[in-house]
Amino acid sequence: MSDAAGAEGDRRLRVDLDVDPRGDRGCPIVDEADEAAEVAVNAVGDECVVDVTTPDGDVRRGTGEVDEDCLCHAFGRLGYVPHFRRVEDGTVLVTTYVDDRDAVRRLVGELREVVDRVRLVRLAVVEGPDATEQVTFDLSSLTPKQRRGLELAVVRGYFDDDRDVRLSELADELAISKSALSQRLRTAQAKLVTDVFDGAER
Repeated sequence: MSDAAGAEGDRRLRVDLDVDPRGDRGCPIVDEADEAAEVAVNAVGDECVVDVTTPDGDVRRGTGEVDEDCLCHAFGRLGYVPHFRRVEDGTVLVTTYVDDRDAVRRLVGELREVVDRVRLVRLAVVEGPDATEQVTFDLSSLTPKQRRGLELAVVRGYFDDDRDVRLSELADELAISKSALSQRLRTAQAKLVTDVFDGAER
């Protein structure tokens, strides 16, 4: 984990994810409180110790057993370090830093093996030639259907230059028509671009 932490300064993308740990896993991050303003995790050996600070300022400590299905291990298997930001209604906001969009897809796929749900909240360029024009996309302005369609398109590589997935395949996964998905993606992209330029003008 220390090598991964040292490499974070070289990584180009900041990724914010909403993660719902599985209820039957007994994750101490959410076992202690459904709402937390701060989360500190210390996983050593077979034991995970978590300190969560509630919105009221109470600090609660929980412990759990570390195994291959733990949330932290899912990040660690790919060499990424999770930074747990807060908990809202049992959903954990996690930030990590990755190299490229392929890494985002791999990470989301890995997490889906061990959690109930993972949702991409925000991507931001933080290193490299594009960092001087840092762009952050806040997906909260999208409807659930628009966000789900956009997330699937990103994770499956639909927007990549060398993409090997077709719009019709994505539409089949969502059980909607190709034209309906195309409209959702166009609307979502328009909202995100508008938000970015509106923010730049403030």
